[in-house]
Parts: sequence; C-alpha cells; structure tokens
Amino acid sequence: KKIYLCERQAQDSMTSAIAFTAGLGQAASAWQDRPLAAGPPALSSPMVLTKKDVSTASGAWMAAAAAVIIAVKGRRRARVQRKGWGDDVTFHDASVVSNVEAAEGLRLITMEAPPAVVEPFQRAGQFVQAKPSADAKPSFYAISSPMSQDEGGLQFLIKAVESNEWLTGSGQGDIVQLSPAMGRGFDLGCEAWNAADVNQVNLFATGSGVAPLRAAIESDALAGKVCRLYYGARSESAMAYSDRFEDWRKRGIEVIPVLSKCSDSWKGRQGYVQDAMKEDEERGEGFVLSARHGALLCGQKEMVAAVREVYSGLGVPEERTLLNF
Repeated sequence: KKIYLCERQAQDSMTSAIAFTAGLGQAASAWQDRPLAAGPPALSSPMVLTKKDVSTASGAWMAAAAAVIIAVKGRRRARVQRKGWGDDVTFHDASVVSNVEAAEGLRLITMEAPPAVVEPFQRAGQFVQAKPSADAKPSFYAISSPMSQDEGGLQFLIKAVESNEWLTGSGQGDIVQLSPAMGRGFDLGCEAWNAADVNQVNLFATGSGVAPLRAAIESDALAGKVCRLYYGARSESAMAYSDRFEDWRKRGIEVIPVLSKCSDSWKGRQGYVQDAMKEDEERGEGFVLSARHGALLCGQKEMVAAVREVYSGLGVPEERTLLNF
C-alpha cells in the first residue's frame, strides 16, 4: 500500500511538472485547457517567462524527481524482501511423519508440510518457525533435508530440551504449525564468494548445527569445490548422521569428526573444531588458500567467533565465512 501511494504521488508530481513546463512558451495555449485533477500553477503570462515561472517549474521537477526516487526504492525493497526475524508470518498445519533418535539427545523429525511451507525452501540453511498451537510462541529450526525432498518431507535435527518437548516428544500423525521456509540460508552466490571465485570450503558444525550443513552437502550445492567438514560433538554417541559420512565422502566432502569428551577407545581428533582446523594448517595438512577460500558455519556463537579468529590470522575475511541466520 505504501509503495502504491509513493508511485501515485510520483505520477501526480510528474504530471504536474510536465504540464507546467509545457505551459511555458509556445505550448501554453495547448495545455491551459487540459483538465488536470491537481493542475499546474497558473502562468503569469502564456508567452512571457518570469522569475517566478522558472522557479515554480524548477520546484515542480525537483518534487517529481524526489517522488520517483522514493517510489523506485520502495519497489526495490519489496522485490528483494525475504521473511525472517520479526516479520508477520502465516502458519500452516504440518503432520509429523516420523520422530526417531538421531544421536544422544538429538531427534530427527520428518514432517509432511503443504506447498506454502515447502516451496520457499530454495537454499540450504533456511529455517522455519514452528509452534504447537496458534497462540503459542514459535521456535526456529533449520531445515536439515536437501531441497529435493527425497526423504519424503522436511526433516529437522533438534536437540531435545524441556522447552521443545511438545515437538521432540511428538508422534506420527501429530499436527504442528509451521511457517513458510524463510531466511537467507547459505548464500554461496554472495558478492564476497563470487569476487574471490571460492573453490575450497571448510564447513564447521557442533551438535545439531550440522543440520543445515547436511542440506548443503546433499543438495550438491558444493559440487566442484574442495571441501572439508569439521564436525564437533561431545562423544561418538552424540554425533548425528555418522551413518551418512561415507555418502558425504563420495560427494567430495572430507569428514573430520572432533570429540570434546571422548572415550579412551577413540582414535580420532579430540578437542574443538576450531583447534583441529588450526592444527591442520600449522602442520601443513590444511588447504586454506586465503585468496580462494570460504567457509560455512553453524553452531554455538563461541565456536563461530573462534573459527573466525583463526581465519583472520590466515587472511580469510569474515564476509567469506557464511552463517545461515
């Protein structure tokens, strides 16, 4: 409605400016009889220009130009607007298809959702808002399944806590209210990546943060790039999607699990994902070429800050380390 009013104002201002200018000089008589709702100011003389006439014409054209700029900017904002945090949202009924344990403390929930929810899902990393009823406060969950919907619906990897027990404890056939898929997701076509022609990518995730990274991997959004996933969890039993690691490797993703509280039998990497990446670079086992490198991150903000600090020392700018929110 605001955009329409701006465009109407621009149209009226332009009409007034054109009509007034046309009235200056030889065309005055042709325009004096033209009916205009908000017609131009009367000329002091049809054939003689005064300072007042010139000033009035100049002001009319300046007003018209300003109105056009406002209208164009408004339409541009409307065209690129995406729903996200704080926007008004319409919710739709979705049905729980399955709810299984993905790892210790994590649930993998599949939902059948209507097209209004699914169709906006165009990029890995997008999320939905979910709530149990119309008057409940929504929670935000990243979509874990790829855009192809090969899993028979939208999938979500969710850490089970008391506040989301209504969802993590749901069963087949239960109805959940979902918003349309929203958010910018991982924008692999962003200006920073395009300018650097990024061809090598590190992925970092902790806990349920691997959810949107799975969507990126299995949608083949990273095809043709050299990729390595640093995936952190407390223990082997808390690491989701370990049964998919081999498939990810076949897709060209090197998978490096990192455990912070591992058992004595664990032979893999220990500690935190940012430390594992830093160690690899210091030992010459990494592949960060700062001019062509990018990263995808999802997890605790402390992890994100630590990874970006390591990248800063390696010469990789923050704008090439992408978050999905």
